[in-house]
Amino acid sequence: MPLNIYMQAQRFFSMQLALCAQSLLPFYTMDRRELDAIVSFLVLNHVIPSLPVVCGRGEGSGYAEAVASSHDLLAEGIRFQLLHPRNFTAAALEASRDAKQEVLLALHAAIAAEVGQGAGAITDTQVDACYALFCATAREYQGHYAGSPDLRVCGIDSVCRSDLAHTQTLAHLRARDSMFEPGEEAEPLAVGALSSYRELIRAAVRQLATVSAAA
Repeated sequence: MPLNIYMQAQRFFSMQLALCAQSLLPFYTMDRRELDAIVSFLVLNHVIPSLPVVCGRGEGSGYAEAVASSHDLLAEGIRFQLLHPRNFTAAALEASRDAKQEVLLALHAAIAAEVGQGAGAITDTQVDACYALFCATAREYQGHYAGSPDLRVCGIDSVCRSDLAHTQTLAHLRARDSMFEPGEEAEPLAVGALSSYRELIRAAVRQLATVSAAA
């Protein structure tokens, strides 16, 4: 299942980083293509869809708030950790890896408790509850990477079809949907570019609930 793939990948890369941190492996500088491939793989297999997060741009009188993507923030956190393994102790990396795994397992359990196996209709109330779970989990998960712990997420209905969070969530859903064989439990993806962001989140909830039930 994708969650297991993600956790196995996280465990492998965490072990490599821990060995580098202890100087048991020589420091290896990846080229841009290798780095981007690893980061893309980990973000693709992340179970939380792209969320609209508030970010600050500029300084002083030129400061303004804008909306960015949680997937882009996650990618930057992963990239920094991969490029600077010796900024962390092996113990800290291992503790962070285990904590992130527990965070994702708790999300799976909470989604399953909210919507069951996701086979039936998922109401707007359930979508809102699951979106809140995604937001809280993303905030906690991102806290294990370098950067500000102040992760503010915009409301589900604030996202338009032209927004980055919509585009990335649809791409994320399609990519994860392609991981399932036709005979598996996952239903065919029934959303597209004209779907609202709320419908994309509903699809993400159903996808995650179905995977949890089949695991």
